[in-house]
Amino acid sequence: MRHLLLLLVLLLAPPVRAEGPPTLGKGDPTLVSAFSAALSDDALAGARASVLVVRLSDGAPLYAYQADARLHPASNTKLVTTAAALIELGPAHTWQTDLAVDALGRDGVAKTVYLVGGGDPHLMEADLWRLAQDARLRGLERVDGDLVVDESWFGPQHEAPGFGDKLQDSAYRAPTGATTLNWDAVTVRVLPGAVVGAAPRVILQPAGDYVDLVVTATTTRKGREQLAVAATPHKGRTRIAVSGRIPLAHGGVVVRRRIDDPALFAGHAAKALLASVGIKVKGRVVVGVAPAKRKRLGRHTSRSLAVAAADVNKYSNNIMAEHLVRTLGKEKGGAGDWDAGRAVVNAFLEDRVGLRKGFVYRNGSGLFGDTAFSAADLVAVLRYVADLRPSMPEYEASLAIGGADGTLRKRMRKSPARSIRAKTGTLDGVIALSGYVTFADGSRGAFSVLFNDVKARPWAVWKVHDRLVDAMTRFTPTR
Repeated sequence: MRHLLLLLVLLLAPPVRAEGPPTLGKGDPTLVSAFSAALSDDALAGARASVLVVRLSDGAPLYAYQADARLHPASNTKLVTTAAALIELGPAHTWQTDLAVDALGRDGVAKTVYLVGGGDPHLMEADLWRLAQDARLRGLERVDGDLVVDESWFGPQHEAPGFGDKLQDSAYRAPTGATTLNWDAVTVRVLPGAVVGAAPRVILQPAGDYVDLVVTATTTRKGREQLAVAATPHKGRTRIAVSGRIPLAHGGVVVRRRIDDPALFAGHAAKALLASVGIKVKGRVVVGVAPAKRKRLGRHTSRSLAVAAADVNKYSNNIMAEHLVRTLGKEKGGAGDWDAGRAVVNAFLEDRVGLRKGFVYRNGSGLFGDTAFSAADLVAVLRYVADLRPSMPEYEASLAIGGADGTLRKRMRKSPARSIRAKTGTLDGVIALSGYVTFADGSRGAFSVLFNDVKARPWAVWKVHDRLVDAMTRFTPTR
């Protein structure tokens, strides 16, 4: 009898249905279904999200989930920085770096030589070498006094707001200055010594006396390489300490470390390059201000802002992003510092784009700090630039292409070619992706997907982003 009752209960009970993912967000049912499944991934357990997808032509929302929630966007902040810079300064904007002397005698001797920085975000060692060559061709043979680095175009401020929140010697959090060289990082190559027990051979680039090198590492007969290369401030310069061990047959290690004083770093490199072309500077490298009346021996003009913006967005160059903020401050706000630059960007966002107050623009790169934007904010910036007349194609061209270049080179390879142009963003607990998408019917959209409080490894969340991108490129908006 008991078994019969149990059988009747089982027969009369409603069928148990497998539960699918919860419905997350609002919008087109196709996108809601696909996005709900992706956003329910275990990699996002406990994370906060802000997501928005719109049709680019009219801004019609196609999918939204907490679209107005303001979260940290990490390097998606660079979308804001490059938009403001390209629009306020123009894509053809350039920066100049000069090499000058107080006066040049007929004997080719000058008392003082000046390196005058103009904020070039992409000044490389080769550019300084060409300036040194120009000086030699114009007759400079010797400098009896000092090499003075003039960084007054920006001013003495070096570290971006928020960069001090996490102290480390990584090249991606280097300082900035009007004479930034090689993105204010020194390249350190460590090779094994000639014999077992010898110190490794260390090659620094650029050359010069700025770096204080300390090597305690040794060369071993065999075993694994275990080297540590650390950079710390030391008496106004930067000390590079190389410790650990490297086996005799090892091919060498190359790392980049941030420096601490951009002006002195560039100045010492310039002094070494002048010597390499036969121009000896007898004095020291110091920071000062060049006189208004001086004889210019060489000028380097940078690449255009349009090219610089591509470096910022495709490769997420933090230092160059901060240079754009300081340049905006100098050109449009009266001072080459972050306060003036942020004021220009905030006015751009409020007065031109129309963002409501409450967003936080802390620095130009989105590195650390308390920056806060929503998916709706970033989509508004993307749409504003897309709607400009005359158009600003340099902005979209600055974004990484899915499966092709930049930070998206190894991702989204299954999506249709050139269907995604976007900016990535990654910090501890923060993963972001925003940009432009081409839908299945050829129409276009703008999107932003921001995740905060992420506990999973970044690669696991990148896979979620890629699933969302795949869903968008397969999607056809209803008219």
